[in-house]
Amino acid sequence: HSFALYGINIAIFKAKWTTIVFVHIIAILSSMGVQSGAHRLWSHRAYKAKLPLRIILAFFHIMAFQNDIYEWCRDHRVHHKYTETDADPHNAKRGFFFSHVGWLLVKKHPDIRAKGKNVDLSDLMADPVVRFQRKFYIPLLLAIWGVIPTVIPHLFWSESLWNAFFTC
Repeated sequence: HSFALYGINIAIFKAKWTTIVFVHIIAILSSMGVQSGAHRLWSHRAYKAKLPLRIILAFFHIMAFQNDIYEWCRDHRVHHKYTETDADPHNAKRGFFFSHVGWLLVKKHPDIRAKGKNVDLSDLMADPVVRFQRKFYIPLLLAIWGVIPTVIPHLFWSESLWNAFFTC
C-alpha cells in the first residue's frame, strides 16, 4: 500500500505522458479481465469463449491482482449463494468500504471457506486455462503484474524503471 501511495502521489507526476496513458490502458484491460472474464465468463457462465479469448482474459485478470480465477469465482459464487451473511466475502453488513475493497485486505471469515466447499466448481476445474492460472499464479503474477508493466515503458519510451514500476 505504501508503494501504491508513492506511485499515485509522487511517481506519477514524474512519469512521461506515455506512461500515464499506458497506466490507463492497463487499468481498462485488467478491469476487463475481472468483469468480462472472472465475473461474467467464469463465475456466471454468461457466455462461451474460445481458448484464445480465455487466455487473454486470464492474462488481464492477473493484472488486476485479485487472486486467481478459481478463488475469485468461488468467492463470487459463495457471495451470491450466501448474500449478507458471514459466508459472503463481500458482506455489505460489514460496511460499504469492506464490501468493495476491504474484503481483499483482510483474512476471510472461516464460513467463506466452509461454505465454499459446498459450491460446485467442477466447471472451473474442467477449464485448462483456469487450472494453469491457478497452478502458476504466483510466477504469472510477478511477471504479468510486476515485470511486464515495468519493462514496457522502460524499453519502448525510456521511462525510468523506478517511475515505470511505481506508476504502472
